[in-house]
Amino acid sequence: MTQKKRKTFESAKESGALISENRCFFSKTNFQKYLGDAKTEYFAQEQHYHNNINEYYNQRLEEVNNLKNNQIFFSVYDASDNLSQRQNRGYIRSDDSIWKLWRELILPSISYLSILKLVPVNNKSAVPLFYFRILLDYQFRSFIHPKSIDKEENLEKEKTEKDIIKKRTHRIGSEKYRREVINYMPQCPFTKITDERLLIASHIKPYSICIKNHENEQALDYLNGLALSPTYDKLFDQGYITFTNSGELVCGTQLSSYTWEKLNINPNAKNKMRIFPEDREIYLDYHRNYVFQDDINDLI
Repeated sequence: MTQKKRKTFESAKESGALISENRCFFSKTNFQKYLGDAKTEYFAQEQHYHNNINEYYNQRLEEVNNLKNNQIFFSVYDASDNLSQRQNRGYIRSDDSIWKLWRELILPSISYLSILKLVPVNNKSAVPLFYFRILLDYQFRSFIHPKSIDKEENLEKEKTEKDIIKKRTHRIGSEKYRREVINYMPQCPFTKITDERLLIASHIKPYSICIKNHENEQALDYLNGLALSPTYDKLFDQGYITFTNSGELVCGTQLSSYTWEKLNINPNAKNKMRIFPEDREIYLDYHRNYVFQDDINDLI
């Protein structure tokens, strides 16, 4: 039986299986952000690994910091076993060194790869670029990592406190907080709804984080709340959208263009929304960096 040869960049090019030649790129700043988010998992592992991964963290960080350029371009090809033809679906690979580095950086199960197709606004027919980004599932980002909260507290006490927070059906002061949020911001900026029965006082900096950090005043501060209709509350609460300090809407890359269209949102418009952003900067900054699912620096 003839042993199949491993497809390479050259063989893929010859057989028409080349997907993109030097039009894909990774970002040094994205790698640095990913390692920052993943640091807690590297040193206080919640998952099982074959090796002690904390031994590799500093080495990998140094390798990333030593990258000469912020954008590192590479080529990708269809790496399916069949060398003779391009596949409709397949396994992509690159022979460039940056591809090996990103494969070494990522942590299994809690990481994912996002690929953005980029074309100039004024030339939609231009050959696109593809921005490959690695991200940590935001549920595992260091600010809510199980081992980054109250490290010095007794584990049983920590578990009890978490259970209390989860089981609370009525937050202390929640009615007063809701009333003050809606009085200050009486209309959902997306739907223009003013009916209080349909508005949610959505925390900018999550309530649970404020409580865990013993920041009770922030938990009940009306400036830490936006009045939103339920669907848009979900978008904001789950980190699919965020806002700049001037109230400009920033949409993430997790949802499809079809979904954005049905939500009546143009993710590229960067519209200023009526959220009364003044004096909310500390909360908006937290949301952009720790709740928003994308790296805000990639989008602004």
